[in-house]
Amino acid sequence: MATIVYTLSSKVDKRTGKQEILVRLFHGRFNQRGKTNLYGYSRYWDEKNQRFSIPKVRSMTAEKRAEIDELQVLNSELDHLAKFLLNSFMNAGSGKVALPDKWVADTIQSRTLERIAESLPAVEESNEAEVSPEELQEDFFRTFDHFVSIQKISVSRVRHYQVIIRSLKRFAHYMAVDVNFQTLSADMLREYASFLEKEHTFVVTGEDGKACIKDPLYLEAYNSVPESRLPKARGQNYIVGTMSRFHTFIRWARKKHLLQTDPFDDYTMGTAIYGTPFYLTKEERNQLYHAEFPNHPGLDVQRDIFVFQCFVGCRIGDMMKFTKRNVINGALEYVPRKTKEGHPYTVRVPLTPTAQEILERYKDTPGDRLLPFICEQDYNRDIKKMIRLAGIDRMVTTLNTITREEEQHPIWEVASSHMARRVLVGNLYREVKDPNLIAKISGHAENSRAFNRYRDIDEAMAKETIMKLE
Repeated sequence: MATIVYTLSSKVDKRTGKQEILVRLFHGRFNQRGKTNLYGYSRYWDEKNQRFSIPKVRSMTAEKRAEIDELQVLNSELDHLAKFLLNSFMNAGSGKVALPDKWVADTIQSRTLERIAESLPAVEESNEAEVSPEELQEDFFRTFDHFVSIQKISVSRVRHYQVIIRSLKRFAHYMAVDVNFQTLSADMLREYASFLEKEHTFVVTGEDGKACIKDPLYLEAYNSVPESRLPKARGQNYIVGTMSRFHTFIRWARKKHLLQTDPFDDYTMGTAIYGTPFYLTKEERNQLYHAEFPNHPGLDVQRDIFVFQCFVGCRIGDMMKFTKRNVINGALEYVPRKTKEGHPYTVRVPLTPTAQEILERYKDTPGDRLLPFICEQDYNRDIKKMIRLAGIDRMVTTLNTITREEEQHPIWEVASSHMARRVLVGNLYREVKDPNLIAKISGHAENSRAFNRYRDIDEAMAKETIMKLE
């Protein structure tokens, strides 16, 4: 039986005096640790009972009451987290299926982000009334946090905004400027965009061969607002997307009368540029499905999951959440997570014989999960491996997101989970040529800019069309 053990980190937060609670999950040879994002005082920690002791006090002051309430909440959180991890472990195969090295850490992070997203509507109702215009005007970054908290957006979009806030704080620290509603200008926006473009240049290779930061000023800025990994080169599409989201916040601030003018009026945003989508043909998809990998245990399972995704065309975030209840009368039904908070609608994808064959093969998957999906990072790695081992090495042209130059790569080298979505759309477009019908199946929103890129995906279609002139 799997066992959960909590311990306190040896590191003490200098500001609060608290220590983070760490969690370890044991089951046979499985032994992984993760951070809980929960903090408490070591003086109350009871190692034996795996919870915080509630002190008995004679005089219940307001401070003591708040402290006791906090300890009770922490104990409740630890109970819920243990139950969540154990259930997730069972759904992932109870150790019978190999799990990635950071499965516990990634699972906890996923739960944290999901809870943030679930809390957004409730926060919208309360925070708008609690935060006064004066308070919003006073603290730029607190206002930015508040703006993110009241938006009905996906978990991934919340994460994008949080990355922007952290990079803005590093920019302010490094450039020694005060970012607020009074100082924000078009020139500052250009400086911030330039900072995003060059931030990766502060990361160098040390004598030991490892990446490190030697610029003392940037090191101080980075240590004050770190990321989970050191900055890497960013392309213009990334910067355009970042500035576009930043502008969304500024437009909201203008409606709240926190700015008199919009600094983006004198800033040129630029345009994101994308290459023509590439995808596996039906023949290549079938070649992959019938490939065997005797020297790579578990790869055939990942292959089946990918091929199933090719037949339903869903996003990876939806794929990870599917349960057996999503299959209704021979079709997969779901509400795309990307649309849940905007204009939700149900996508219904009839299951082909191959898709049904795959589901039948994994009908005994532990728990309620539709397929034995592991994690996105390992999935993307295995997709490249399986396509290469299946002998599919057709060269495709891609757009380098950093240089914006065209490059040629074997298709397996640039494959990812999102390519399964293109496999469905691309192959259907060759057969049907009805964008409205295909978008209904793939779950693309009406007038989606992403979907419009699929209209240009096949050279054979262009040749077929031009030959009609003869």
